[in-house]
Amino acid sequence: METHHRIAVLCALPQEAEPIVEALQGAERSRRYGTDLVTGQLGDVPVVVCVGGMGKVAAGAAAQMLICEYHPEALIFSGIAGSLNPLLEVGDIVIGQSLVYLETNNDIIAECDPFLHTYASDGRLCTLACQVLDRQGYRRVPSLAEMGDVAAAGAAVADNGSGRRYVCGMIATSDQFNTDPDVLDRTRRVWHGDCEEMEGAAAAHVCAKNRVPFLAVRAMSNRCGEAYEDLNRHQSDMTLAACNAGAAVLAVLRAAQIHHE
Repeated sequence: METHHRIAVLCALPQEAEPIVEALQGAERSRRYGTDLVTGQLGDVPVVVCVGGMGKVAAGAAAQMLICEYHPEALIFSGIAGSLNPLLEVGDIVIGQSLVYLETNNDIIAECDPFLHTYASDGRLCTLACQVLDRQGYRRVPSLAEMGDVAAAGAAVADNGSGRRYVCGMIATSDQFNTDPDVLDRTRRVWHGDCEEMEGAAAAHVCAKNRVPFLAVRAMSNRCGEAYEDLNRHQSDMTLAACNAGAAVLAVLRAAQIHHE
C-alpha cells in the first residue's frame, strides 16, 4: 500500500529536524534504510521528516528513498551551513535559489539526466520562502552574485545594519569541511557561493532527476574558515541556526497552497 505525504523534509542531523518534528501533530517515528523518519500532520498538511545523515551520498540516497516511498509533492532540505557571504551572521538564512557541487567535474555529470551543471530550487517555493522570511522580520540583503564580486560584498558590510538577514542565492555543496582561505575564496569568486554545506546539491540533483519540486533552506551556524572542532564548541550557535531554518520551513509548509488529492 502506497503512503502519500504531501511534503517531505530532509535534514542531515537530528537537531536540524527536531524544530519541525516538534510542531507535527500525531507524530509517528520509525527507522528505515538507515534513516530516522517521522510522519505527522501540520494542520491539513501531511509531512514526512527524514534525518538522512551527513554528506552527499547520504543525502542523495535519503532523497530518492523519500520520493519512492512517500511520493511527496515537494521536498525541502532544512539545516545549518557555514556562511561565505560577509553580510550573513550566525542565525541568518540562505534560500538556495541555486545549488552546485564543489570538487566535481560538473560538465561530465551534466551529460546525464537531468543534464544540469547546477540545480535550482523551485521558483514558486523560493518566492514563498522569501515572503515568509519578510513576514518573520528578516531583511533581504544581496547575494554574492547580486553584488558581483567579493570586494563589493566586503564593502557592503560597513552599512549592513542590524537585525536578521537572508539572501536568495547560491549554496555550495562540498565533500569537505573547508577551512583553506584559498578554497573558500575560489568558491565565492567562481560560484558566488553564499554558504557551504555537505548535502544540498545532491538532494536537489535527485529531485531534478525525479521532477520533484525542491527547496533548500540553510541557516548560518558559523563563518566558513573555522575548524570543525571549533564549531562543535559553539553548540548554541548550531541550535540557533537549526531553529531558525526549521521555523522558516514550518512557515513555508503552513503557507504552501498545495491541495492534497
